[in-house]
Amino acid sequence: MKRMFLYLALSMAVCVLALSLNGFAAETSRLKGTVLDSEGRPAEGAKLFIYGSSNVKRQADFISPMSGSDGRMLITLPAGRYWAVARLKKDGNYGPLMPGDKHSGEPVEIDMEAGRDTEASFVVADIREVGQKKRADTANSVRLWGRVVDAQGNPVANAYVFANREKDVDYVPDYLSPWTDETGNYSLSIPATGRYFVGSVRQFPLPSKITLTREVVPVPGKSDIALDLQLIVY
Repeated sequence: MKRMFLYLALSMAVCVLALSLNGFAAETSRLKGTVLDSEGRPAEGAKLFIYGSSNVKRQADFISPMSGSDGRMLITLPAGRYWAVARLKKDGNYGPLMPGDKHSGEPVEIDMEAGRDTEASFVVADIREVGQKKRADTANSVRLWGRVVDAQGNPVANAYVFANREKDVDYVPDYLSPWTDETGNYSLSIPATGRYFVGSVRQFPLPSKITLTREVVPVPGKSDIALDLQLIVY
């Protein structure tokens, strides 16, 4: 009798667990991500940072496993709407991106339907590659050049200079320079017309919204503007 009771109890427990798992599966969706580099090649070792809102300047709600040699990864998520970015750090750790690390830029909005697979693609690039895309046409541009320095006037390496049409900058500015070298030197091309606000930081993308006060207005007929900038420290 005791054996029969134990058998029935175990059978009921298994049924309840199976129903629970089926219910969980019905409320989730698999995200199949593909990460490529700027040349269209699979990016191995990238991770997706997934957020439940468009605010991606905070700790991610979900982080995918690393992408394989084919640039693909898979993660199961509750059904809903998400915003995702891909990051590829050479050291595999968390923290600000450094020279050689890559990022996909603006977040991708993804709608996940319960019980259905969703696919999303990302292209990661380092700041030099992003800067090439976010640089003015040299035929109608002005070159900003100079050094990035700290509060004591010392040159700052591994920083970048950016220019933005609005003084409030959020995430990825309009124009970016490559990383500075050990002498703090930079060079950045911006359009020859208009007004721009400039700054320099080490983090990419920007970790938070900032308001710039340094303003540059190109002068007609002038092709170069010498400008030293103090590093913005977060």
